[in-house]
Amino acid sequence: MKFWLLSLYLILFSSTSWAQIKAYFNYNQQAAYTDPRGTYRYGDNLEQVIIDEINSARQSIFVAVQEIRLPGIAHALVEKYRAGVDVRIVLENSYNFDALEQRDALEETGESSFTSLAQLVDINGNGRFEKHELETRDAIYMLRKAKVPLIDDTWDGSAGSGLMHHKFVVIDGKKTIVSSANFTMSCIHGDLRAPNTRGNANSLMVIESPGAARIFTQEFDQLWGRNFGQSKTYRGPQTVTVAGQKVTIQFSPTTRRMHWNYTVNGLAAKHLSRAQSRINAALFVFSDQQLGDVMKRAHDRGVGIGVLIENNFAFRTYSELLDMLGLQLLDPNKCIYEANNNPWSKPIKEGGIPRMEAGDMLHHKFAVVDQKTTIFGSQNWSDSANYNNDETLIVVQSPEVAQKYNQEYARLRKNAWFGPTPYLLKEIARREEYCSELGQY
Repeated sequence: MKFWLLSLYLILFSSTSWAQIKAYFNYNQQAAYTDPRGTYRYGDNLEQVIIDEINSARQSIFVAVQEIRLPGIAHALVEKYRAGVDVRIVLENSYNFDALEQRDALEETGESSFTSLAQLVDINGNGRFEKHELETRDAIYMLRKAKVPLIDDTWDGSAGSGLMHHKFVVIDGKKTIVSSANFTMSCIHGDLRAPNTRGNANSLMVIESPGAARIFTQEFDQLWGRNFGQSKTYRGPQTVTVAGQKVTIQFSPTTRRMHWNYTVNGLAAKHLSRAQSRINAALFVFSDQQLGDVMKRAHDRGVGIGVLIENNFAFRTYSELLDMLGLQLLDPNKCIYEANNNPWSKPIKEGGIPRMEAGDMLHHKFAVVDQKTTIFGSQNWSDSANYNNDETLIVVQSPEVAQKYNQEYARLRKNAWFGPTPYLLKEIARREEYCSELGQY
């Protein structure tokens, strides 16, 4: 009885409940579900949220996502397409393949076939992809077999322009799902053969607004018209009101001929620069120097700043976290620092990396400003996202949304390592000594 009551409570309070904007987190400690591996765990089931929204469609479903591997989502899309719904899908070309194609490619290169896709599809583990496995477990195979309209970013005749890095779905021109997660096991639930993993830390929003859906449909139409990357028409930030809250939307990439202030990272900077008391950020990659300098100016005027970066990218030579900690790391090949580095004379105390299960990553791309504005989307805070990739950034001016993202930041903060790691300090010293011996430092 107690377990039943707990489950009911978690279901009832699993997401935000204000009208028209809902936020979900796959590490939400107030929700629980059983993932496809049979593991009962804390978190919102992001896959089920997506499936439920797809199942609600009556007229159209437009999907632009870097990668789809979850068969439940593919099955829902196939069923809606067969029911006469206008379903269209745009993918990143690097992930537009099924298990059979991947197997052939791996055999040619001599690489191991024991990949995440092979594990997902090969149910009985006999090393072969049988028909029933492909038809029920391989998302791309399922979509192609049903002839669901699907293109990728090579359909403009190019080799692919940057990354088609979007993660959004538009339903019936009325509702939009915006996610930081790709539609994969590792991004949402956890690695199939690693039972301790719980997925990369991600979130998604469901925005019920014809105005917002119209803006996302315009972006989808650009992609469906074979316009990717720099070939798309530039559109500046567009703002709609959703449930009394302002939501501003902009898409990358932007030409370098345009002033940085008019880019998507420039939109993020505009709202960061307005901070009066606090900025909390959880980011996969943070390498845009100008965004780092905006944060420094906020820090210098007394704004409290907390930043968590994915461990794999936190202490690279290009990482702005190094600047924020007052450090620099020499390039080991050229014995030079990254151009325009700006180490802070007053380093932040709350800058570091989250501690996560091996195999899981911090995949968020969000910041909360003054407990009322949330910056979120597919866009990493990087130069390549700004100028090369097809990306989304939205700015939601809502204290309720901000509260939920602050809760996620607080969860990550509990077990985080703040400041430079011992390994980083040793590496800084090692590279300085090496370059000094070469006479280049």
